[in-house]
Amino acid sequence: MSPRAVQHFLVIYNIPEGQAEVSPFGNDYRAALAAYEDAEQQHRDDPDIEIVLLGSDSAATLERTHSSYFQLTGKHIDEFVARELAELGLR
Repeated sequence: MSPRAVQHFLVIYNIPEGQAEVSPFGNDYRAALAAYEDAEQQHRDDPDIEIVLLGSDSAATLERTHSSYFQLTGKHIDEFVARELAELGLR
């Protein structure tokens, strides 16, 4: 894949919620890197947030190659259920 074909995506992943916010930057690496640095600074003290800058030929490929950011896994579901039960005082 040529450098011009690489699309850049900033992913801000909320680990406990299993939710990813994805910002596309096309082939503008400098803008993507600046946004990444800003996000890292903004969330630097939050252990529940994972920030990654990824390159791919498309958003669809990104969702396949980094599927853990885009779907709830069994682990996330177990954590979610445990948290909900704890909030209800049932665990």
